[in-house]
Amino acid sequence: MTLSTMERPVETEGTKAARDWWPWVLTGAAVLCWVLGFREIDPTKLGSLGILPSLSPVLLAAYPLLVAAFVLELTNSRRTVVLTVITVIAVFAVYGLQPAAEPAARLPVAWLHSGFANYIEAHGDVLHNFDTRFSWPGFFALLAFLTEASGMHDTSALLNWAPVLLSGLAVLGVRAIAVAIVGPGRTSWIAAWIFLVANWTEQDYASPQGTTYILLLAALAITFQHLVAPSPLATGRADITRPPAPNNTAGDRLRAEGLVVLLAMALAPTHQLTPYLLGGLLIVLTLWGRLWPRWLPVVVLALAVGWFVLAAREFWIGQLSVITGSLGDLNSSVSQGIGQRFVGNPGRQTILLTRMGITGAVALLAAAGVLVLRRKGSRSLVLPALALASFGLAVLQPYGGEIFIRCYLFALPFFAVLGGIALNALTTRSYVTGIALAATILATVTVRGGNDAYVAFTKADTDIVQRAYDLAKNGQSIGTVVSYAPLEWQRVGDVRQVSAEDSCPVFPNTESCIAKANLDYLVINQAQDAYGTVYFGAPKGWTTKLADQLVSDGRYERVAQEDGSQLLVRKEGKR
Repeated sequence: MTLSTMERPVETEGTKAARDWWPWVLTGAAVLCWVLGFREIDPTKLGSLGILPSLSPVLLAAYPLLVAAFVLELTNSRRTVVLTVITVIAVFAVYGLQPAAEPAARLPVAWLHSGFANYIEAHGDVLHNFDTRFSWPGFFALLAFLTEASGMHDTSALLNWAPVLLSGLAVLGVRAIAVAIVGPGRTSWIAAWIFLVANWTEQDYASPQGTTYILLLAALAITFQHLVAPSPLATGRADITRPPAPNNTAGDRLRAEGLVVLLAMALAPTHQLTPYLLGGLLIVLTLWGRLWPRWLPVVVLALAVGWFVLAAREFWIGQLSVITGSLGDLNSSVSQGIGQRFVGNPGRQTILLTRMGITGAVALLAAAGVLVLRRKGSRSLVLPALALASFGLAVLQPYGGEIFIRCYLFALPFFAVLGGIALNALTTRSYVTGIALAATILATVTVRGGNDAYVAFTKADTDIVQRAYDLAKNGQSIGTVVSYAPLEWQRVGDVRQVSAEDSCPVFPNTESCIAKANLDYLVINQAQDAYGTVYFGAPKGWTTKLADQLVSDGRYERVAQEDGSQLLVRKEGKR
């Protein structure tokens, strides 16, 4: 018997059983706190800090309890079933909070996507020369198919819980990628949780990008598992001209190649950006001599370019200058993606700074992972190159000011793997992992709901829009003052649905912009009011005063009003 064996305390069966029950106890306590602290949220009562002031401290306590259960189980028993249960509950707690607490699906663009899908379901085709997104209709066709197959009459019923489904699948995808790179141990679980607690981007709503992100992760997981050799953690660069064969059979590789090509075929008609990102990541693996089929990135990019040239002609004909004009213009990406977003009152600034803090913390954790690998003798730069490659998109396009959000989301799986390596190195200091994950999960819950004062809607909002659809005749216009209402989920192509701010700076020209828009029906709600207050310092209630002024001037009459939402109709002969 060695000295170390003699000094090690003997663990009795009772002690082990008690230790194995603690994760279940903490998980049960977390669920109990979440349920007891849960309460419905009225979006009309929210301010510039979003949902945070409306959340009960009891509910918030559930999140660090879940983290404690996860870390305790990971440090001691590491039972797959227990870790899976805790992770599923955490996915629901983070991404299902707003779907459960708010009365309607969030985000105006989600309702727009529902309208596109409803059009395809009703007509069996896209609406040509109407919107850029119809040139990549894969997601809308899928949503229409799911709606018809389920017997529902409206795709909007699928909007509310999409974040839970898509984020849950994304966590699974990141876990699969991590397992392929570092194995099924602690590191891969920590990587999945870093992704879970740090994905503040809110790109997981019912959208083409949310769906194609899952396909991207699936393609990467298959590639790392079956088509990459040597490991991305192996030092050095293999021979690009003759990469080593992975340690599997030719049949395994052939099936994996076929699956990646099929996923690329699904990506090409569904999203403008994601297939090119997949091709770029595969090129990085090729340049480091890790990718067995060197032809794979060529095929992936050829499919994307082929769809763009042949099937998306309506988009690019006459607009090549718009597409190519911003190529290489990094200043434009920085200005739109960062500079122009830092507007609004102190509450909004706090939300934005918290998002940046999460991003910076995850990046620093990934950098620590690189240092850990170097101390262990691995000087491989494959994972950092894959993470940083995503930010090359900022050189290509500002993407409507969202490019850095997309870059972070695309880089997050690789940041998470590197961060998992860093935190796993602190196995004797598991409290560090717990503190890091607990702080991040609370920050992410806060910032994911940071915009809810103007992107969350009430039942009254949807009722008023439905009333407008019922009254409007074909060719008439339904609009808003600013673009925050659940509009365009019906009658796409039949009526013109716009916002006065689309072609006019509403602040400080509110009434003149309404006159210029010449709307037949005007939808006004509390979300629009909150947007003006948060972004431009407009006095609370400014939309109500605007509606009263339009009615008193004789230009509009009020035909419906419900819980802060109202519908105005333009009087005959008034322009």
